[in-house]
Amino acid sequence: MSAPFEPACRRTEWLDPFYKAVWEKAFAEAIPISGTFELTPRCNFDCRMCYVHLKDEQIPEYGTELTAKEWLRIAREAKDAGTTWLCVTGGEPLLHPEFETIWKELAQMGFFITLQTNASVIRGKTAELLAQYPPKGVKVTLYGSNDEVYEKVCRVKWGFTRVDEGLRMLREMNIPVQLVSTIIRQNEDDVEKMAFYAYRNNLPWMATGSVKASARVADSEAREVRVQEKLDGQQRERIRRSLEKTPFDTERKPCTYCKDYRLGYWVTWNGEMRFCSFMNEPNIPVRDLAFSEAWRQLVQYEEELDWPKECKSCSVRRACVKCAATLATECGSPHRVTEEFCNKVKQFYNERRGE
Repeated sequence: MSAPFEPACRRTEWLDPFYKAVWEKAFAEAIPISGTFELTPRCNFDCRMCYVHLKDEQIPEYGTELTAKEWLRIAREAKDAGTTWLCVTGGEPLLHPEFETIWKELAQMGFFITLQTNASVIRGKTAELLAQYPPKGVKVTLYGSNDEVYEKVCRVKWGFTRVDEGLRMLREMNIPVQLVSTIIRQNEDDVEKMAFYAYRNNLPWMATGSVKASARVADSEAREVRVQEKLDGQQRERIRRSLEKTPFDTERKPCTYCKDYRLGYWVTWNGEMRFCSFMNEPNIPVRDLAFSEAWRQLVQYEEELDWPKECKSCSVRRACVKCAATLATECGSPHRVTEEFCNKVKQFYNERRGE
């Protein structure tokens, strides 16, 4: 495929030239080279901004967790279709009732696996399992530098203490770790201490304040706890760049702005294949379909999804930087845009233009 634009996946300077060529070929042929398995919505934390966590009693309202047998069938078919990089996440993936079976089998299939976890339950048999079948790397969510901050963000006792213990175990096993932090009201004053914790332990660390409202879980507090003034500042900066350097192009389809376009997929805990973790569609039932057919339908969805008609004719469309997930989380659907969302963008646009 010869794209009339520079796809996001090509901004991969961090990749070895060989792997970069592999990703280029995958993009051209729409090979699902990268996947995410969201094993479970279960979690021992109750983070205020989480977009997927469900209490055990809530799970039946949203569906049924894929079993180990189902996950492994999907994995085998995904590998045959070309999946090489695999992220295993949740919820807290280690809490899937059959995690040990799933992990052992995935590890022996030859994927480059990244495990995303809060690290608080890495001990005992779980630690032994990861030592025997180590992932390529682990992304650990760090939400504070002490138990007090963890209680505010994750609403658990001794959260930091348990996470710190899990990180120590991973370092002892020489498993590469990256820390990732989501910054909200409850931990924004602790950012410097989190950075120092990462520095002191010689761990790479990445923080983001780009908290999206949840389109998937009704009781998420993301809107209430995100640091809105910083998000507004980021939006103003995106408008400035669009006006001065890179105008936003609504002639391009929404999914083409994502690095996973024609390359990656997300499988939810209840068996839906989607384009993005924040989206509440499409609901492609990979539990019932062959993986190759689910992937075909996902690529078709990506090619056909378009901006709402209001975005196509809006007077500030070339300065309104967004993606399909932005509309899904802020406006309730990628197929519509709300007056509230539009008015804020127009306000920032007019401020920039001095109007």
